Amino acid sequence: MRNTIMVGALASAFAFLSGCAGTPSKELSECLQPNRRVVVEVGGRTLKPAPKPKPGEQAKAPPAKKAKPQYLNLQLTALAQGNSAWDVDSAVLKDGGKQDLDKLVATITKRKVMVGSIIIAGHTDRFEAENASPNLSEERAKAVANYLTSKGLDQKLIFWEGKGAKEPVPVTKFCEES
Repeated sequence: MRNTIMVGALASAFAFLSGCAGTPSKELSECLQPNRRVVVEVGGRTLKPAPKPKPGEQAKAPPAKKAKPQYLNLQLTALAQGNSAWDVDSAVLKDGGKQDLDKLVATITKRKVMVGSIIIAGHTDRFEAENASPNLSEERAKAVANYLTSKGLDQKLIFWEGKGAKEPVPVTKFCEES
């Protein structure tokens, strides 16, 4: 009798767990959307701004000898993330993701950044990693690299990689499968 109950319990548990292994529900897909992302990190330098004169103080006359320009190291980060940037199991960059990347390009232009490197890391959620193309995160990174190149950034400074589902974003709500 005890063995029959044990076998029945194991069979029920197996049936329940095997139902969870399929395609995620719409709610779970929504919960995991932050993991569908591409992170862009731009490293470079920009000119150090000239100090502003203090109130009541007149601007000093420029020195007779031209001063050597001073630079500040700069790192900028942007994300093309979630449903606005990527469809599930897709590496096609959507308009929402393009807008996020356009802001990065505008900042680079406005601040006159001398770009030294652009590191792009593509990511997938855990279900995409199991079910989609094994190179989906890499394809997303390439899509972003191609988009940034089309906006005038130097392709020789762009480095990309696909990380898959290795570095998930901590979600702020509990993701349940239904």
